[in-house]
Amino acid sequence: MQVIFHINFGRLNKEKINWLRENLLEITSMKLITTLILAGLACILVLAAGCTNTPSTPAITTTPTTVVTTVPTTAAPVLSWTGTWNTTWAEDVNWSVDVIRITQTGSSVTGIYEVGNGTISGNVTGSSLTGVWSEIDGEDVYEGTFEFVMSDDKKSFTGKWANTGEDLANSTYPWNGVRV
Repeated sequence: MQVIFHINFGRLNKEKINWLRENLLEITSMKLITTLILAGLACILVLAAGCTNTPSTPAITTTPTTVVTTVPTTAAPVLSWTGTWNTTWAEDVNWSVDVIRITQTGSSVTGIYEVGNGTISGNVTGSSLTGVWSEIDGEDVYEGTFEFVMSDDKKSFTGKWANTGEDLANSTYPWNGVRV
């Protein structure tokens, strides 16, 4: 930046010389600041240009290393079993009908049904609900395990149950339900 100005000073006295000195100092300072800013920008551009790899620049050879990165995953939402279910269950050839009211918190489930003041409790994994059931008949307590599998439309389940000491995997006792 070049500043050209013409001042008619006439005879120079001490006051005019001081004014001239101050203004020349200000102009010189502005030139210095402008020069420093331009030099700083030039340095940034040079550094930025050095951060890229162009074909004319030889590639740097490094020893390959293996980096293991753990990627956080989002757990699939837990299937909801909360609600009222009309159920049927059988032991041998005797079929029973009952309503189960299920409450779910997270993957934990509890429920009640009328026959034998029955209760269930269990955990949800995927589309399955597995757990234990319990009924009271007078002074007798009956207990066992169960597994329910939710249908794709989430409106019904098929399942099976077993008495304590019996193998649930080989149980032939069905326990099915339809969401009300």
